[in-house]
Amino acid sequence: MSQKPIRKQIQLSVIMPAYNEGAHIRANILKVCNTLKGIKFEIIVVDDGSSDNTFQESQRAARRLPVRAFQMEGNSGKGASLFRGFEEARGELIAFLDSDLEIAPDYIVKLLAVMQDTRADVVAGVKDPIANKFPLPRQFMSRVYRSTVDFLFGLNITDTQTGIKLFRREVLESTIPRLRVSRFAFDIELLVAASRFGYEIVEYPVQVSYARAGGMGRMRLDHVFGTFRDTLAIYFRASFWRWLEPSLSTQFWMILFVLGVFLAGLGAAKILTPIILQPPFNGVARIIFLQFLPTAFRDKLLVVGGIILLLVSLIQLNKSLLNAFARRDRGDLAGILRK
Repeated sequence: MSQKPIRKQIQLSVIMPAYNEGAHIRANILKVCNTLKGIKFEIIVVDDGSSDNTFQESQRAARRLPVRAFQMEGNSGKGASLFRGFEEARGELIAFLDSDLEIAPDYIVKLLAVMQDTRADVVAGVKDPIANKFPLPRQFMSRVYRSTVDFLFGLNITDTQTGIKLFRREVLESTIPRLRVSRFAFDIELLVAASRFGYEIVEYPVQVSYARAGGMGRMRLDHVFGTFRDTLAIYFRASFWRWLEPSLSTQFWMILFVLGVFLAGLGAAKILTPIILQPPFNGVARIIFLQFLPTAFRDKLLVVGGIILLLVSLIQLNKSLLNAFARRDRGDLAGILRK
Protein backbone atom coordinates (compact mmCIF):
# COMPACT_ATOMS: atom_id res chain seq x y z
CA MET A 1 0.00 0.00 0.00
CA SER A 2 1.40 3.40 -0.99
CA GLN A 3 2.07 5.85 1.81
CA LYS A 4 0.06 9.09 1.86
CA PRO A 5 1.96 12.30 1.19
CA ILE A 6 3.36 13.91 4.32
CA ARG A 7 1.28 17.03 3.66
CA LYS A 8 -1.96 15.09 4.15
CA GLN A 9 -0.90 14.07 7.65
CA ILE A 10 -0.69 17.67 8.83
CA GLN A 11 -3.90 19.60 9.30
CA LEU A 12 -2.42 22.99 10.14
CA SER A 13 0.82 24.84 9.44
CA VAL A 14 1.48 27.91 11.59
CA ILE A 15 4.00 30.28 10.02
CA MET A 16 5.67 32.64 12.48
CA PRO A 17 7.89 35.36 10.98
CA ALA A 18 10.44 36.58 13.52
CA TYR A 19 12.83 39.49 13.72
CA ASN A 20 15.02 40.04 16.80
CA GLU A 21 12.72 38.00 19.04
CA GLY A 22 15.49 35.88 20.58
CA ALA A 23 14.63 36.81 24.17
CA HIS A 24 11.24 35.09 24.08
CA ILE A 25 10.82 33.22 20.77
CA ARG A 26 11.34 29.81 22.40
CA ALA A 27 8.77 30.47 25.13
CA ASN A 28 6.31 31.81 22.56
CA ILE A 29 6.70 28.73 20.39
CA LEU A 30 5.94 26.58 23.42
CA LYS A 31 2.76 28.60 24.08
CA VAL A 32 1.57 27.99 20.54
CA CYS A 33 2.29 24.26 20.84
CA ASN A 34 0.37 24.00 24.10
CA THR A 35 -2.56 25.85 22.55
CA LEU A 36 -2.77 23.52 19.54
CA LYS A 37 -2.75 20.21 21.42
CA GLY A 38 -5.14 17.76 19.78
CA ILE A 39 -4.50 19.20 16.31
CA LYS A 40 -2.06 17.75 13.79
CA PHE A 41 0.08 20.82 13.34
CA GLU A 42 3.52 22.12 12.60
CA ILE A 43 5.16 25.45 13.36
CA ILE A 44 7.43 27.08 10.83
CA VAL A 45 9.60 29.89 12.19
CA VAL A 46 11.25 32.12 9.61
CA ASP A 47 13.97 34.38 10.96
CA ASP A 48 14.07 37.55 8.84
CA GLY A 49 17.77 38.27 9.17
CA SER A 50 17.77 39.00 12.90
CA SER A 51 20.88 40.44 14.54
CA ASP A 52 20.31 38.46 17.76
CA ASN A 53 19.92 34.75 18.55
CA THR A 54 16.38 34.35 17.21
CA PHE A 55 17.36 31.60 14.77
CA GLN A 56 19.43 29.67 17.30
CA GLU A 57 16.62 29.75 19.87
CA SER A 58 14.15 28.60 17.21
CA GLN A 59 16.44 25.69 16.39
CA ARG A 60 16.58 24.78 20.08
CA ALA A 61 12.79 24.64 20.17
CA ALA A 62 12.78 22.47 17.04
CA ARG A 63 14.73 19.70 18.81
CA ARG A 64 11.79 18.70 21.00
CA LEU A 65 8.73 20.29 19.39
CA PRO A 66 6.98 20.03 15.98
CA VAL A 67 8.90 23.05 14.78
CA ARG A 68 11.08 23.77 11.78
CA ALA A 69 13.23 26.89 11.64
CA PHE A 70 14.50 28.71 8.55
CA GLN A 71 16.58 31.81 8.11
CA MET A 72 16.43 34.49 5.41
CA GLU A 73 19.76 35.63 4.03
CA GLY A 74 19.02 39.23 5.00
CA ASN A 75 16.20 41.38 6.30
CA SER A 76 13.77 40.89 3.41
CA GLY A 77 10.50 41.92 5.05
CA LYS A 78 7.66 40.17 6.79
CA GLY A 79 5.92 39.27 3.56
CA ALA A 80 9.00 37.54 2.17
CA SER A 81 9.33 35.56 5.42
CA LEU A 82 5.72 34.40 5.25
CA PHE A 83 6.07 33.38 1.61
CA ARG A 84 9.27 31.48 2.46
CA GLY A 85 7.40 29.73 5.23
CA PHE A 86 4.61 28.75 2.85
CA GLU A 87 7.15 27.08 0.57
CA GLU A 88 7.97 24.75 3.46
CA ALA A 89 4.43 24.35 4.84
CA ARG A 90 2.79 20.93 4.57
CA GLY A 91 -0.63 21.62 6.09
CA GLU A 92 -3.94 21.88 4.30
CA LEU A 93 -4.65 24.99 6.35
CA ILE A 94 -2.07 27.76 6.77
CA ALA A 95 -2.07 30.26 9.61
CA PHE A 96 0.02 33.44 9.84
CA LEU A 97 0.88 34.49 13.39
CA ASP A 98 3.26 37.22 14.54
CA SER A 99 5.96 35.68 16.73
CA ASP A 100 5.79 38.39 19.41
CA LEU A 101 2.37 36.94 20.40
CA GLU A 102 0.80 40.36 20.83
CA ILE A 103 -2.14 38.34 19.51
CA ALA A 104 -2.74 35.29 21.71
CA PRO A 105 -2.36 31.92 19.93
CA ASP A 106 -5.81 30.95 21.27
CA TYR A 107 -7.22 32.94 18.36
CA ILE A 108 -5.87 30.34 15.93
CA VAL A 109 -8.34 27.85 17.39
CA LYS A 110 -11.12 30.43 17.13
CA LEU A 111 -10.27 31.17 13.50
CA LEU A 112 -10.35 27.45 12.75
CA ALA A 113 -13.86 27.26 14.25
CA VAL A 114 -15.00 30.25 12.18
CA MET A 115 -13.64 28.70 8.99
CA GLN A 116 -15.42 25.44 9.76
CA ASP A 117 -18.72 27.18 10.55
CA THR A 118 -18.70 29.60 7.61
CA ARG A 119 -16.78 27.43 5.14
CA ALA A 120 -14.86 30.57 4.21
CA ASP A 121 -11.57 30.36 2.34
CA VAL A 122 -9.85 33.04 4.40
CA VAL A 123 -10.46 34.14 7.98
CA ALA A 124 -8.66 37.37 8.81
CA GLY A 125 -8.21 38.62 12.32
CA VAL A 126 -9.15 42.28 12.72
CA LYS A 127 -8.44 44.51 15.69
CA ASP A 128 -11.44 44.76 18.00
CA PRO A 129 -12.05 48.53 18.33
CA ILE A 130 -13.59 48.10 21.78
CA ALA A 131 -11.09 45.71 23.36
CA ASN A 132 -7.93 47.30 21.97
CA LYS A 133 -6.43 50.52 23.32
CA PHE A 134 -3.62 51.87 21.16
CA PRO A 135 -1.67 55.14 21.50
CA LEU A 136 -3.37 58.00 19.67
CA PRO A 137 -0.71 58.30 16.90
CA ARG A 138 -1.11 54.59 16.14
CA GLN A 139 -4.90 54.89 16.13
CA PHE A 140 -4.77 57.86 13.78
CA MET A 141 -2.42 56.19 11.31
CA SER A 142 -4.44 52.97 11.36
CA ARG A 143 -7.67 54.83 10.70
CA VAL A 144 -6.19 56.82 7.82
CA TYR A 145 -4.70 53.69 6.26
CA ARG A 146 -7.89 51.63 6.64
CA SER A 147 -9.88 54.42 4.99
CA THR A 148 -7.37 54.60 2.15
CA VAL A 149 -7.49 50.85 1.54
CA ASP A 150 -11.28 50.78 1.66
CA PHE A 151 -11.48 53.67 -0.83
CA LEU A 152 -8.94 52.20 -3.25
CA PHE A 153 -9.92 48.53 -3.23
CA GLY A 154 -13.36 48.25 -1.66
CA LEU A 155 -12.37 45.08 0.22
CA ASN A 156 -15.09 43.64 2.42
CA ILE A 157 -12.87 43.74 5.50
CA THR A 158 -12.35 46.44 8.12
CA ASP A 159 -8.67 45.80 8.88
CA THR A 160 -6.03 44.19 6.68
CA GLN A 161 -2.87 44.62 8.78
CA THR A 162 -3.58 42.51 11.88
CA GLY A 163 -0.92 39.81 12.33
CA ILE A 164 -3.12 36.71 12.34
CA LYS A 165 -4.82 35.11 9.34
CA LEU A 166 -5.97 31.64 8.33
CA PHE A 167 -6.03 30.36 4.74
CA ARG A 168 -7.01 27.25 2.91
CA ARG A 169 -3.92 26.02 1.13
CA GLU A 170 -5.33 26.50 -2.37
CA VAL A 171 -5.79 30.23 -1.71
CA LEU A 172 -2.07 30.76 -1.16
CA GLU A 173 -1.16 28.43 -4.01
CA SER A 174 -3.24 30.60 -6.35
CA THR A 175 -2.27 34.02 -5.07
CA ILE A 176 1.36 33.99 -3.90
CA PRO A 177 2.88 33.47 -7.39
CA ARG A 178 1.21 36.74 -8.44
CA LEU A 179 2.46 38.88 -5.56
CA ARG A 180 5.37 41.30 -5.63
CA VAL A 181 5.28 43.25 -2.36
CA SER A 182 7.35 41.66 0.41
CA ARG A 183 7.50 44.35 3.05
CA PHE A 184 4.94 46.90 4.17
CA ALA A 185 1.70 46.21 2.31
CA PHE A 186 1.89 42.51 1.45
CA ASP A 187 -1.36 41.84 3.39
CA ILE A 188 -3.24 44.13 1.01
CA GLU A 189 -1.85 42.50 -2.11
CA LEU A 190 -2.59 39.03 -0.76
CA LEU A 191 -6.19 39.85 0.18
CA VAL A 192 -6.82 41.72 -3.07
CA ALA A 193 -5.58 38.72 -5.05
CA ALA A 194 -7.73 36.33 -2.98
CA SER A 195 -10.74 38.58 -3.53
CA ARG A 196 -10.14 38.78 -7.29
CA PHE A 197 -10.00 34.97 -7.46
CA GLY A 198 -13.42 34.88 -5.82
CA TYR A 199 -12.38 33.31 -2.52
CA GLU A 200 -14.64 34.10 0.41
CA ILE A 201 -13.01 36.25 3.08
CA VAL A 202 -14.52 36.71 6.54
CA GLU A 203 -13.14 38.57 9.52
CA TYR A 204 -12.97 37.86 13.22
CA PRO A 205 -12.27 40.46 15.96
CA VAL A 206 -9.14 39.88 18.02
CA GLN A 207 -7.52 41.62 20.95
CA VAL A 208 -3.97 42.86 20.52
CA SER A 209 -1.73 43.26 23.58
CA TYR A 210 0.18 46.33 22.42
CA ALA A 211 3.42 46.43 24.40
CA ARG A 212 5.75 48.43 22.17
CA ALA A 213 7.49 51.57 23.39
CA GLY A 214 6.41 54.88 21.93
CA GLY A 215 3.29 55.98 20.12
CA MET A 216 4.04 54.07 16.92
CA GLY A 217 5.93 51.06 18.32
CA ARG A 218 8.38 49.67 15.78
CA MET A 219 6.85 51.68 12.95
CA ARG A 220 9.02 54.59 11.82
CA LEU A 221 8.17 57.44 9.48
CA ASP A 222 9.89 55.70 6.56
CA HIS A 223 7.73 52.64 7.27
CA VAL A 224 4.60 54.80 6.98
CA PHE A 225 5.71 56.25 3.64
CA GLY A 226 6.79 52.79 2.47
CA THR A 227 3.38 51.34 3.30
CA PHE A 228 1.51 54.01 1.36
CA ARG A 229 3.97 53.74 -1.55
CA ASP A 230 3.53 49.97 -1.75
CA THR A 231 -0.24 50.32 -1.44
CA LEU A 232 -0.40 52.72 -4.39
CA ALA A 233 1.84 50.37 -6.41
CA ILE A 234 -0.54 47.49 -5.63
CA TYR A 235 -3.48 49.65 -6.68
CA PHE A 236 -1.86 50.31 -10.05
CA ARG A 237 -1.06 46.63 -10.65
CA ALA A 238 -4.63 45.68 -9.71
CA SER A 239 -6.25 48.49 -11.68
CA PHE A 240 -8.24 48.47 -14.87
CA TRP A 241 -5.50 50.56 -16.49
CA ARG A 242 -2.92 47.82 -15.87
CA TRP A 243 -5.38 45.15 -17.06
CA LEU A 244 -6.17 47.10 -20.24
CA GLU A 245 -2.54 48.01 -21.01
CA PRO A 246 -3.58 50.73 -23.51
CA SER A 247 -1.38 51.31 -26.51
CA LEU A 248 0.39 54.60 -27.10
CA SER A 249 -2.33 55.71 -29.49
CA THR A 250 -5.02 54.94 -26.90
CA GLN A 251 -3.10 56.85 -24.24
CA PHE A 252 -2.78 59.76 -26.67
CA TRP A 253 -6.55 59.93 -27.15
CA MET A 254 -7.12 59.67 -23.41
CA ILE A 255 -4.82 62.65 -22.85
CA LEU A 256 -6.68 64.61 -25.53
CA PHE A 257 -9.97 63.73 -23.81
CA VAL A 258 -8.76 65.14 -20.48
CA LEU A 259 -7.39 68.22 -22.26
CA GLY A 260 -10.74 68.66 -23.99
CA VAL A 261 -12.59 68.53 -20.66
CA PHE A 262 -10.21 71.11 -19.24
CA LEU A 263 -10.54 73.50 -22.20
CA ALA A 264 -14.31 73.11 -22.33
CA GLY A 265 -14.59 73.83 -18.60
CA LEU A 266 -12.29 76.84 -18.92
CA GLY A 267 -14.28 78.15 -21.86
CA ALA A 268 -17.59 77.67 -20.08
CA ALA A 269 -16.28 79.56 -17.08
CA LYS A 270 -15.20 82.49 -19.27
CA ILE A 271 -18.59 82.58 -20.98
CA LEU A 272 -20.59 82.42 -17.75
CA THR A 273 -18.50 84.95 -15.83
CA PRO A 274 -19.83 88.18 -17.47
CA ILE A 275 -23.45 87.01 -17.47
CA ILE A 276 -25.60 89.02 -15.09
CA LEU A 277 -28.33 86.96 -13.53
CA GLN A 278 -31.47 88.23 -11.87
CA PRO A 279 -32.56 87.31 -8.36
CA PRO A 280 -32.80 84.68 -7.01
CA PHE A 281 -30.49 83.09 -9.62
CA ASN A 282 -27.66 85.52 -8.94
CA GLY A 283 -27.54 84.39 -5.31
CA VAL A 284 -27.43 80.73 -6.35
CA ALA A 285 -24.68 81.40 -8.92
CA ARG A 286 -22.71 83.34 -6.32
CA ILE A 287 -22.64 80.23 -4.12
CA ILE A 288 -22.03 77.69 -6.91
CA PHE A 289 -19.14 79.64 -8.46
CA LEU A 290 -17.70 80.70 -5.08
CA GLN A 291 -17.99 84.38 -6.03
CA PHE A 292 -18.05 85.36 -2.36
CA LEU A 293 -14.36 84.40 -2.09
CA PRO A 294 -11.37 86.52 -3.17
CA THR A 295 -10.66 85.87 -6.85
CA ALA A 296 -7.09 84.58 -6.45
CA PHE A 297 -8.04 82.18 -3.65
CA ARG A 298 -11.18 81.04 -5.47
CA ASP A 299 -9.29 80.17 -8.66
CA LYS A 300 -6.74 78.05 -6.77
CA LEU A 301 -9.51 76.36 -4.81
CA LEU A 302 -11.34 75.47 -8.01
CA VAL A 303 -8.17 73.99 -9.54
CA VAL A 304 -7.44 71.85 -6.48
CA GLY A 305 -11.08 70.83 -6.19
CA GLY A 306 -11.20 69.88 -9.86
CA ILE A 307 -8.09 67.70 -9.55
CA ILE A 308 -9.46 65.94 -6.45
CA LEU A 309 -12.80 65.40 -8.18
CA LEU A 310 -11.02 63.95 -11.21
CA LEU A 311 -8.93 61.53 -9.11
CA VAL A 312 -11.88 60.39 -7.00
CA SER A 313 -14.06 59.80 -10.05
CA LEU A 314 -11.28 57.84 -11.80
CA ILE A 315 -10.83 55.56 -8.77
CA GLN A 316 -14.56 54.91 -8.56
CA LEU A 317 -14.75 54.28 -12.32
CA ASN A 318 -11.86 51.83 -11.99
CA LYS A 319 -13.89 49.79 -9.48
CA SER A 320 -16.96 49.82 -11.73
CA LEU A 321 -15.00 48.75 -14.82
CA LEU A 322 -13.24 45.91 -13.01
CA ASN A 323 -16.54 44.68 -11.61
CA ALA A 324 -18.09 44.81 -15.06
CA PHE A 325 -15.36 42.69 -16.63
CA ALA A 326 -15.46 40.23 -13.73
CA ARG A 327 -19.24 39.82 -14.04
CA ARG A 328 -20.43 36.50 -15.31
CA ASP A 329 -22.41 36.08 -18.50
CA ARG A 330 -26.08 36.62 -17.62
CA GLY A 331 -27.36 35.17 -20.87
CA ASP A 332 -28.51 38.48 -22.38
CA LEU A 333 -27.10 40.91 -24.92
CA ALA A 334 -24.57 42.19 -22.38
CA GLY A 335 -22.88 38.79 -22.36
CA ILE A 336 -22.20 38.61 -26.08
CA LEU A 337 -18.50 38.76 -26.97
CA ARG A 338 -17.15 39.03 -30.48
CA LYS A 339 -14.86 36.08 -31.25
